[in-house]
Amino acid sequence: MRKDDPTKFDNDYDWDFVKTWELVQNLPSSKCRSVGVSNMSVTNLKILLKAPSTTKIPACNQVEMHPYLPQHALLKFCQENGIQVQAYSPLGSTGSPLLKDETILELSKELGISPATLAISWAVNRKVVVLPKSVTPSRIESNLSIVQLPNDVMEKISLIYKTQPRRLLCRDWGIPVFNDEIET
Repeated sequence: MRKDDPTKFDNDYDWDFVKTWELVQNLPSSKCRSVGVSNMSVTNLKILLKAPSTTKIPACNQVEMHPYLPQHALLKFCQENGIQVQAYSPLGSTGSPLLKDETILELSKELGISPATLAISWAVNRKVVVLPKSVTPSRIESNLSIVQLPNDVMEKISLIYKTQPRRLLCRDWGIPVFNDEIET
């Protein structure tokens, strides 16, 4: 981020993520057991994995993922390639419409669980690591309440994105980061 304008980035266009990954792979194993990536699309992961300098597969890919942005293709690609997906903002971030979504509210009421438990359980049931943020002790504790969801509930939640907003955390990175086709 730039000091004069924290909404903008100083990008070095002579450098790219493949060069960064080449250096990250060389971190000493005594100090770093595994390394991962963040905000990598299928397109960028394919570039990274095909690079001649790539000798290690990223342990994880930390991305925005929630029912409004399920990233089905990315999740499938990562799972097929042994990359653990970590969902930041699995509840859609502060002030998100997700926890007030009609389908989420209806399903959570039917199951007798909170909308947050439903959203987190949906992600965990997809074998995604969730990273919900909270400073409230009771919410932190309730975020640990995971339930097995029936297949029909999983399917309903997995289709919410077709009628609702997708990305909730939008930022112009100044370089192509989210460059895959939007799922329809």
